[in-house]
Amino acid sequence: MAARHKRAAVANVAGTAALAHRCLPELGDSAPQLTAGMIMAVGAVWTHARPSPAMLAAYEADPSLAAFELDFVTALREMLATLTTGTIARASA
Repeated sequence: MAARHKRAAVANVAGTAALAHRCLPELGDSAPQLTAGMIMAVGAVWTHARPSPAMLAAYEADPSLAAFELDFVTALREMLATLTTGTIARASA
């Protein structure tokens, strides 16, 4: 089961990397690294943008912690733009 899941994930990364390379040929051979980074970013941002009930209670109890709240779409857009820009810059160097 785990091996099948991993094979599917690798295939998804390869397919998405091919699409990224078609849209952004300046990525060169870095499209798979960008795609893998994007997938990791989605998971990380999703987790932080959907705080647990305990974290929501902490935000309510201490409003200064609310600075750590994330809007999923905004945070993901910014992170993916940074990853893409950085990957293109490194590929061009």
